[in-house]
Amino acid sequence: MKRLWFRIASAFFILILILIIVLWFFLAALLKNAYTDMTRDHLVENAQMVTQLIVASDSYGEREQLQELIQNFEQPIQMRFTVVDTEGEVLADSENDPEEMNNHFDRPEIQNVLQQEEEFGESIRYSTTQDFNMMYVALPLVSQGEIVGAVRTSLSLEVIDDAMNRLWFSLSLALGLMFVIAAIASTMLARSITRPIDSIMDVTSRLRRNDYSSRVNTEPKGEIGDLSRSINALAASLQRQMKEIEENEQQLTSIISNMVSGVMLINQDGTVALMNSAMERFLSQHKDNIIGQPYEKVGERFALSPHIRTVFESNEKVHEEVHSYYPQERIMDAHLAPYYGQGWQQRGVIIVLHDITDIRRLEKMRSDFVANVSHELKTPVTSVRGFSETLMSGEVTDEETTQQFLKIIHDESQRLDRLIKDLLNLSKIEKKEMPLNLETINMTALVHEVSVTLQGVIEEKKTRLLLPDPSKDLHLQGDEDRLRQIILNLVGNGINYTAEGGTVKVSLKENVDKVRLIIQDDGIGIPEESLPRIFERFYRVDRARSRHSGGTGLGLAIVKHLIESHHGRIEVESREGEGTTFTVTLPKKQEDE
Repeated sequence: MKRLWFRIASAFFILILILIIVLWFFLAALLKNAYTDMTRDHLVENAQMVTQLIVASDSYGEREQLQELIQNFEQPIQMRFTVVDTEGEVLADSENDPEEMNNHFDRPEIQNVLQQEEEFGESIRYSTTQDFNMMYVALPLVSQGEIVGAVRTSLSLEVIDDAMNRLWFSLSLALGLMFVIAAIASTMLARSITRPIDSIMDVTSRLRRNDYSSRVNTEPKGEIGDLSRSINALAASLQRQMKEIEENEQQLTSIISNMVSGVMLINQDGTVALMNSAMERFLSQHKDNIIGQPYEKVGERFALSPHIRTVFESNEKVHEEVHSYYPQERIMDAHLAPYYGQGWQQRGVIIVLHDITDIRRLEKMRSDFVANVSHELKTPVTSVRGFSETLMSGEVTDEETTQQFLKIIHDESQRLDRLIKDLLNLSKIEKKEMPLNLETINMTALVHEVSVTLQGVIEEKKTRLLLPDPSKDLHLQGDEDRLRQIILNLVGNGINYTAEGGTVKVSLKENVDKVRLIIQDDGIGIPEESLPRIFERFYRVDRARSRHSGGTGLGLAIVKHLIESHHGRIEVESREGEGTTFTVTLPKKQEDE
């Protein structure tokens, strides 16, 4: 640890040195290429200018005139110009006497132009006449569409070499200064890192000796600061560890105790080690009488013993549906699985029981609903089909019989239409696809309006209908059409299931925030065992009687859903042969949803 700062500083030092060297060579090469490209472009531009002047002055054929023209460019441009013919013989040169110059046909830049007919030729080489490196660029000299020679421009690279030398010196100085600064910074950084690390190592050593009161007192920044705070948090966490374990055990106990599903744990010796309150309720025994008992004794209630034995022997999960008939019938979905200790060694069996009695009951209700729908649809469809086929066969010639058959077909089709409409309305209500159009309703006036609608049925059955006092207004917030449907259905049922000359009484009561609608009749009543099911779809106490009354078996189910959509409730009291009382409780004001 004492030399950790040196290793960190050395690593930074080497990395920075490598980066600086790479950066040095990269910048040097980049700038040298930039200088070279700029020089080449300059030579090409001047060569193009000279070529155009030679062609424009038509001095190519006159060597003296051409030499005089070329020498004019020596001082202002400070660039060498050379003109050669197609054989490489020098015709003019801005710095030397062309008579004393060698043939230039073997020069690469000249050959590229004269032989390969390229756009321009380029070459960089040492010049024996100038005694330093030169860059040469040659362009073809074209007269009347034919190449008659070449114009070569050249420039000393001594300027570029001098610039590069100055660049290398500047780069060396700047990068060297950067290197020194980086080396000092890396040393300081390494020391700032290792100093708190020494303190952290001391604290961890004390923690290893169970001294949980030790803390890192320095406050460094960055990741080391995070590490210091983590070490301090670790020390505090270790102090709280035993307390948290106890709290976690208490939480686990609370969770298991409040689970709806029953949970039981069987030890590897076959005795009950743990169970929750739900399991106590399922077994109808207190856990004090069960914990410590062998599983054979406990498993008698739901016949779990064979399944527990299977898990112990096969070390595999078991999923079964089990039944209990005492003190009441229960259907349980049982999940049994082994649980393991360290090294995946089996330590016992976990049993979880889910009460699915209500689920099975709902499944039966769903099955009954499908059967009832099929039965209700089959009867009118069969009647319509049978009587229509009879009429179509032509066997019925009597007009009275024909009208009777047609009336039956009409009545059955109306019944089928009512059934389908009720099913659709019930489905929409349940899916909340029929939103309430809330307004303030006078329930007293609405009850009297509904009684007018039922006047024909009332007179037919000679029923006495008692209504609330019309002078006493009673208001609530609701959907008028839905409330009308509730009243119409309940009052209509009271009339239908009351013998001729019977009485149906409708009354309204209110308190601070609720309104009660009470429909009471002295009709045939409902058997006690049927009361819990009268709001189920298609449930009928007497199918023949209900069908004769024209009902579809869905009225009370629709009423129940309409009342619940108004956040109300419906209750029923009845004695067979004595009459029935429906009580609808509705809030005066609907809550915003």
